[in-house]
Amino acid sequence: MKAQQGVFTGLLDELEELFGKNPKIRSSSRALLGNEIVRVCHRSGNLGIGTQRGEELLRDFSKHWPDVEVVELLCQVASCHFLRGDTDRAEELISRALELAEKCKSPKSLAQSYWQLSSLSAGRGNMPMSISQNQEARNWANLAEMNRILPILNSNAAALRLELRDPDLDHIHELAEAAYLELTAQNDPGAATYACVTLSEVELRRSNYEGALQHVAKGLSELPADIPGPRISLYIQKAKILARTGDYVQSESQAKIAVEIMREMEPSKFLATSWGHLARVFVEIGLADRGVFAYEQALQIAGVVREESEDRIDGEVQSFTANQI
Repeated sequence: MKAQQGVFTGLLDELEELFGKNPKIRSSSRALLGNEIVRVCHRSGNLGIGTQRGEELLRDFSKHWPDVEVVELLCQVASCHFLRGDTDRAEELISRALELAEKCKSPKSLAQSYWQLSSLSAGRGNMPMSISQNQEARNWANLAEMNRILPILNSNAAALRLELRDPDLDHIHELAEAAYLELTAQNDPGAATYACVTLSEVELRRSNYEGALQHVAKGLSELPADIPGPRISLYIQKAKILARTGDYVQSESQAKIAVEIMREMEPSKFLATSWGHLARVFVEIGLADRGVFAYEQALQIAGVVREESEDRIDGEVQSFTANQI
């Protein structure tokens, strides 16, 4: 409950203490603790610790765990690897998760596996495949009555459809709005924030700048300070909207807030692409020097991620070329 509400202070230490001091509890209970450790790392943005701890749990403990918990761990660790830029390792873990999910015939496990597959496909730019896998995940989640996960999957589906060449904005708005209401009712502000970003983007594409800003304001007012990722997305979105309205002073101000938050985060694919999005904003408001700086930050972080994972970061940052700046 604390993690869902964005309260992470001391939480990882508490979980690790519970895990370390209770080696003789039943395997299913220990599996729940292990998965929660990785989940907290993921939600709080500590992806490096999440991958390291997750790999340790897979190697040293998971062989004694129930299959459904192993699938969840594989998916959690895969997500951490993916966000850090190691798509090869993420794909390997997701393949193992899907194989095990099909073996144990668990709708919950199949939903989790297809969810991660969808993220991987989106990261590689294959939106039709990602949308198809997201739908598969939603079908299995519905069968498993995963009422906490379904609105997140619906929110993801809405965001993915925005990337299509001719998106159906009405349908996307409907998906995102329903997801936002359910996630808010569940007191999951981090996930609800991403639905707000999607709703804001829909209104921006309709040239409804006031409506777009209202969705951002709603997200910022409800989001705890300890969840940096969604907060960055909101400030970048707000900066982009203000740039479109011609309010370059306020746009720059919001971009600066995003920069301050991003400077405190560890390198990741999300951070690199966020710098890339900020570069676009700076260029749009006429601050070419800051655009160059933001783009260089994106490339530098992408290089760190690539070096750590021995892989290359996908084309989201690379597509924003120096010529565009």
